[in-house]
Amino acid sequence: MIKLYRELNSPEADSIEAEFRELVLAYERVLVEPAQELFDGAGLPVITNNERVVSGEDIRPYLKELETLVREWQLFQGDYCYVGEDGNC
Repeated sequence: MIKLYRELNSPEADSIEAEFRELVLAYERVLVEPAQELFDGAGLPVITNNERVVSGEDIRPYLKELETLVREWQLFQGDYCYVGEDGNC
């Protein structure tokens, strides 16, 4: 599951959460204190997804990657019937 580690008052983290909501992504919000050191000193906000840790300048490209993944996922999610050669769904 995607987790967003953030401070309570963070415009950058607010923007990330807005993008998650726009993409309709499930995520967990983890509020941390500004002085709390996480993930080998990565600055807040930090996004984790399983073993992947993203922070700083890597956040925007990662959000684009998630956007592409969601868009591709949605292409294959639908109430469609693929008819086989035998004429059955």
